Amino acid sequence: MFRLGLLIERRSSYRNTFKVALASYPISAMTLLLAEDDLELARQVQEALAEAGHNVHWVTTGGDALEQMRQRTSDLVLMDVSMPGLTGFDVVRHMRQMGNETPVMFLTARSEVADRVEGLTLGGDDYLTKPFAMSELQARIVALMRRFKRAPAHEVKLPKGWRLDPVKRAVVTSQAVVELQPREWSLLEVLLLNPGQINTKSFLLERVWNVQFDPGTNVVDAAVCRLRRKLDCPSQPSHIETLRGRGYVFHLND
Repeated sequence: MFRLGLLIERRSSYRNTFKVALASYPISAMTLLLAEDDLELARQVQEALAEAGHNVHWVTTGGDALEQMRQRTSDLVLMDVSMPGLTGFDVVRHMRQMGNETPVMFLTARSEVADRVEGLTLGGDDYLTKPFAMSELQARIVALMRRFKRAPAHEVKLPKGWRLDPVKRAVVTSQAVVELQPREWSLLEVLLLNPGQINTKSFLLERVWNVQFDPGTNVVDAAVCRLRRKLDCPSQPSHIETLRGRGYVFHLND
């Protein structure tokens, strides 16, 4: 549990900051699931998000969060980590095992690098440590939803025979319709926007995972391997070349 008094200096300051953020980072109304056991903090965040036009469902335990996910669809999950029973990490692990790929932002006082790495590796999409400014929360929500909802521009050149279906997040070829997970789609988007160029691991971590540091895990390598398995033809060279110690290059293979 994390007390609101440590998050903001004054309630009036909090509300003014959030209103400024809403004006600076407008986004469409969304349905959000907020899992937070600090009642006062959750009430304030829920109230501010509701004022922005969002529909917020608030639960206080990990078990209730999972039940909500089974009952309704959300655009984004704001997840505390330290909750009674199932932790936020436990919930996200179960989510991904269930095939639920809803974007998740962790909101937690656990600021150690190991905690951030664990949360992102388990399937989290962003990690905001307390105390945080409400303007940063709003900016991160906008950035996260932009990454998951945007599609590559139509003028982006594609490998021969490919067609993109941004609604299904799928690559359509003459042989198959290959549906991608949200993170895989975001990774493919970045690679398509930079064909023939070296995409370093730190660049991909920032653009796809919104991570400003190298967590020292193989999260990028694993995602690239999944893309190769789904998109490469066995009889042809891989579209994604690994340059050891440098990064990855996407080839159209025309």
